[in-house]
Amino acid sequence: MMTTRDKKWIELIKTGGNAGEKAFHELSVFYGPRLYAQIIKITNDTALTKDILQEVFIKTWLHLPKFEERSALYSWLYRITHNETIGILRKERKRTHLSINNEIVEILPGHSTLEGHSAEEILSVLYAAIQVLPQKQAEVFELKYFQQQTFKEIEALTGTSQGALKASYHIAKKKITAFINLKLNH
Repeated sequence: MMTTRDKKWIELIKTGGNAGEKAFHELSVFYGPRLYAQIIKITNDTALTKDILQEVFIKTWLHLPKFEERSALYSWLYRITHNETIGILRKERKRTHLSINNEIVEILPGHSTLEGHSAEEILSVLYAAIQVLPQKQAEVFELKYFQQQTFKEIEALTGTSQGALKASYHIAKKKITAFINLKLNH
């Protein structure tokens, strides 16, 4: 759903001039942190993330006059960000895919796998686990776990059915659990 604020920004940007540039700056400041977080979760590289975010805003500036407002502005920005991130990663071949064994260990508070490890260490291993997931699973996990989006919201952002999203999320959780268990027990 399009917010009143987003509609105002779009109208001013499409009009152009100083008001349009100011509106675009406001839009960038407002959505920039969310888009940055989306990119960094996938790239795990600050410099690359900043470059991608800059490209996202360039594409947004160039294509916003053609935005038809059939979806929320954030959904549109999310898709641009996602496509740009994946496209650049493919070009640079930064992303690796490893097979994680199917041994599943449920991680619960007080679980022996986590005992004796700092929060920073656990978070570092969690991010490493996400990095080796297939792109779709990593994206769904990030949206559900970190951004606490509902499957309905994720469906709107990605265009993937809720059933497929739920399957991707649960498979990702299992792989992450196995990865964390493997890394923290060695």
